[in-house]
Amino acid sequence: MRKFVKIIVLAAAMLPSLAHAQWNDGLSGLFSEMNEHDVFNRLEIAANVGTTGVGLELASPITKWTKLRVGVDYMPKFTIPMTFGLDSYVDGQISDKFNRIQELMYEMSGMEIDKDIEMQSKPTMTTLRVLVDVYPFRNRHWHFTAGFFYGGNSVGKSLNKMQEMPSLLTLNMYNRFYDDFKDIPTSSPEAFQEYIIDNPINFPIIGEQWIDPDMDSPDFQMFYDKIHSYQTYGELGIHVGDHKDGTPYMMHPDSDGTVSAKAKVWRFRPYVGFGYGGAISSDGRWTASFDAGVQFWGGAPKVTTHDGTVLNDLVDLRGKVDSYMNLMKALVVYPTIDFRIAYSF
Repeated sequence: MRKFVKIIVLAAAMLPSLAHAQWNDGLSGLFSEMNEHDVFNRLEIAANVGTTGVGLELASPITKWTKLRVGVDYMPKFTIPMTFGLDSYVDGQISDKFNRIQELMYEMSGMEIDKDIEMQSKPTMTTLRVLVDVYPFRNRHWHFTAGFFYGGNSVGKSLNKMQEMPSLLTLNMYNRFYDDFKDIPTSSPEAFQEYIIDNPINFPIIGEQWIDPDMDSPDFQMFYDKIHSYQTYGELGIHVGDHKDGTPYMMHPDSDGTVSAKAKVWRFRPYVGFGYGGAISSDGRWTASFDAGVQFWGGAPKVTTHDGTVLNDLVDLRGKVDSYMNLMKALVVYPTIDFRIAYSF
């Protein structure tokens, strides 16, 4: 019995050594297999250029027939000019009083309003890419790719030029006066006089000067005419397009005197595609490849202005905006084409 116990104890003592040896043999075999097929044993660094911009990428084989690629793409900034016209409108209908508003605001404040407002659109695309290439053929030239791109949900934005700020701020000033005075009765001087007696008001464009209700005062008729002009000329805005019911969409500047819009898509964008490539140096370290595919970014980009209006829902868009929105609506998926040069270590 004692001899049997000794055998058991000896066997138990040897088990860790045997397991360790088998583990080492297993790892050696695994690494040998991986080395044979260059799995994580070769690193590629690549530069690419295409419809996602310019980028850098790291890649390595993960099986005999697949390769993992991880990179970052950046779209260089370039601008596309757009011009919007200012218009006045009363009761939802475009009027022809813009020139009179120009004269009125210059007379009252010394500020000029330009008829045309210039804006600039630019891409805002910086994305992370994680892709897996599958090589189904022995020559390893053709590959099929699946993976995803990930980035901010804004892929483009538009903003007015800085030199348009005076016009936009004056536009806001005019509309503030219009809102203040649009409901004041001006059907007759008597109705106007009765109102300002019951509701004392001031005309802020001339400091804090209160309107004198005496019709014989030198300022009464001037204030009456000015307020009546505001009501007649209507509100002022940027006529971008029309709502589906036919009423115009008039974009007003934000409180800081800016107008803007953003095109938004999914942050996570699945990708499928294919490519072709091969060595371009005698030692095989330099390779070049061409890839083509599509990113699924949740349908056509949703273009939203700073006031929350979705331009996709408008009709009869003005000028170049119509062409750009037609292009946006066609981009249900984003075509992704890349040319890539890589070096293997």
